[in-house]
Amino acid sequence: MPASPSAAEPVTDLVAQADTMLCADRQFGDSAAIGERNLARFRLGLTMLARHDGEAADVLRTTAAAADEHLRPLLYDPVLRNCFEVDLARLESGRLGHSSFGAYVSGYVPTPAADAPSSMSSMGPCEALIRPYRSAWPGLGDAWVLTEPTPHGSSQEKLVGRLIELYRGALGDIRAAAPVDPADSVRAVLREGAELLATLLPAAGPGVLGHVTMVGFTHRESEEGPLQSMSGGDPLPSTVLLAPERCTSPWLAAESLLHEGAHLKLFDALRTGSVVKNATERVPIPWRIGSWTVIRVFVALHFYVHLLVFRAAAASAGEAVRERFGPPPSVEDLDEPSPGTPAARSGEYRTSAERARYLAECVLSLPEQALTEHGHRFARWLLAALRVVDDDAPRPHDRAEATTRRAEPWQPPENPSGGVLQRITPVDACALPGLGQLVVSPTRSARMHWLNARSWTVYSLCDGRDLGSVRTAYARAVDLPADSEEVNRQVSDSVRRLVAADLITHDM
Repeated sequence: MPASPSAAEPVTDLVAQADTMLCADRQFGDSAAIGERNLARFRLGLTMLARHDGEAADVLRTTAAAADEHLRPLLYDPVLRNCFEVDLARLESGRLGHSSFGAYVSGYVPTPAADAPSSMSSMGPCEALIRPYRSAWPGLGDAWVLTEPTPHGSSQEKLVGRLIELYRGALGDIRAAAPVDPADSVRAVLREGAELLATLLPAAGPGVLGHVTMVGFTHRESEEGPLQSMSGGDPLPSTVLLAPERCTSPWLAAESLLHEGAHLKLFDALRTGSVVKNATERVPIPWRIGSWTVIRVFVALHFYVHLLVFRAAAASAGEAVRERFGPPPSVEDLDEPSPGTPAARSGEYRTSAERARYLAECVLSLPEQALTEHGHRFARWLLAALRVVDDDAPRPHDRAEATTRRAEPWQPPENPSGGVLQRITPVDACALPGLGQLVVSPTRSARMHWLNARSWTVYSLCDGRDLGSVRTAYARAVDLPADSEEVNRQVSDSVRRLVAADLITHDM
């Protein structure tokens, strides 16, 4: 049940607190920081691809060196982002061949459409094919509405063919009809839904919308019923697909955009920080047949926390909001469990709050070693936001298992005391000093590595010094006693990770 506010902490204050918390974490909540890291990953990834594809090397390196305002539309173009991710996966597995990204971007000149907003300095290739140009939510972001593209020339026809191929692949139907050209009334409600989302959640709403590039309307029937909404992910990046019926009211449209936009935001965040160590570990889900991976549990919990904050905001919406957008739905639509599941038999887990609590308990019961450092941070952040709007959300002390299944106390890793520590060269890297992060890839490697401020400092000191000298210099840099346990812990842990990543060597 939603939190019961005290006289000193009314619902509106709790909603504002939760809204702020959803954007506070620099790794997973701050959309500007997420975008900055993804641009750095994009630049470095293109440089890595250029090392292995001589034919497209020049255009890849030129693209990597472009200004942010020209690079961003390429990163968030659905076709180019898909090509980039596929290229990186093939590079890592040793199967790259030629870069498909390089093939599509060769000869592309970023030129805004005549009817595009004057504030847009450039467009992605797919966006530039849409005529007439239709902004999804003017004033809140550069997202655009997908209609039937109008290509000119063979290169544009190839791009359109790939876009429609990805669109049908995301729907799971190669025979799916072309995207629906939405009526003016549908587009008007879409815009109102975005404005409502930004009004109710002034911190989290615009951030979520900023991760959406393309909005498409479609009809699809499946064994599970008609499509309501979906986000593209890898198959159709930066894209939200909606049934036109989701835009019959601003409230329905706003909830759909929050749902799918939150997924896209998390998709971008996870590209620069994994949360689980074992991608195959599974968790039983009582309202669905079968089980989910831990990462899917996190994805679902991430959405449910956002949804509960949105509904708390809706419940406390003032008269101005109700007059502009109409009254919010009075009752939550119940989601029936899959037939034959434990939840279907017991009648439980039909509401978002019940499901969020169950998923939170799953996270709390995970052994500590199942999650990465980012995973623990992600869990703490989500659970803290959930508890603001749900008094009944589980806390760590609610589950004995959460304390009995902890990993053994930390022990200093074994590092040789003699010899010198030396950075491997040459490398390509992108620095993000404002975030305290460095992303780096040795030129002989097909992988990139993210260093936090601590590891970055240690990495910079591995210039032929021995371990003791690195500790001394590190202590001076972070203003800690050189002989402290904390310095020994931080340096030893960083050195271990840098050696494991093949970023430094230890030469005797």
